[in-house]
Amino acid sequence: MSLNINKTVLITGASGVLGRQVTNRFLDAGWNVTGLAYTRANKTHLIRCDLTNFEETNKIIQDVKPDAIVHCAAERKPDAFEKDPKNAMFLNVEVTRNLAQLAAKENIFFILISTDYVFDGKNPPYKEDDTPNPLQAYGKSKYESELVTKKASEKHVILRVPLLYGEVETLDENAVTILFKNIQNTNNHVKMDDVQTRYPTYVGDVAEVCFQLCEQRIKQNRNEVHGIYHFSGPKKYTKFQMALLIASLFHLPIDHIERDQGIVSTTTVPRPDNAALDSSKLSNELGIHIEQADFETILRRCLESFL
Repeated sequence: MSLNINKTVLITGASGVLGRQVTNRFLDAGWNVTGLAYTRANKTHLIRCDLTNFEETNKIIQDVKPDAIVHCAAERKPDAFEKDPKNAMFLNVEVTRNLAQLAAKENIFFILISTDYVFDGKNPPYKEDDTPNPLQAYGKSKYESELVTKKASEKHVILRVPLLYGEVETLDENAVTILFKNIQNTNNHVKMDDVQTRYPTYVGDVAEVCFQLCEQRIKQNRNEVHGIYHFSGPKKYTKFQMALLIASLFHLPIDHIERDQGIVSTTTVPRPDNAALDSSKLSNELGIHIEQADFETILRRCLESFL
């Protein structure tokens, strides 16, 4: 079969911050793209689909007959997860199980987007074969989703990424951009953590990794593209440091933001102090080298329209 024949990818969570970038990357490369969304399925290339309805989901996949599935959909807000753990667990684990099993049955290349929160942050940087020890329900659900993915097929890929940021439709769509809302609201005094380290990673770069993984596995027939991979931005920040950076980019006051260096309250959802991911396997084993976006440049571009 000619390598020039268009391939087809199906993307879950295609209306989200990451899903939109993954969709655009494959479209730009000439792939046939079908995106699944639910509450925001109102754009081209998007099909409204309730992923928790397995009969509906499986019919769409069997009709589309994709060569690859990139599974971006998840409940990825730890605080929201704790409020509704049953439904969040079902979305993160059982939906993943259904997709991974169907992909294995239909010989579809499957990529699960996972998280650095599968680690406890006590012994960074973490390699792909380090033992997970999640601290909260969200991390436990993502680790469980990894296990069901691997059980479905050893040929599947799990891509762990840290804190993501990128272009948003609303500031509260992303954990980085929402800081801008706190900074702008000068009447609201807030504390921001200056202990836990994060590695903000641009969704456009993650989309490029997903694209290259699919190109290698499907178009180049590289069967060694399977298993767990890490990808992370290179610069580390605390939440307070990110807020300082955002304020400086737009020359905004930050007197109402208090630096919090204390022990995290037991009433908050526990998060790893430093779950840095070692991303060298992608480049060393697969030759995937990403020239990553500059955090400050992308932040300015993403936020300037919200001034």
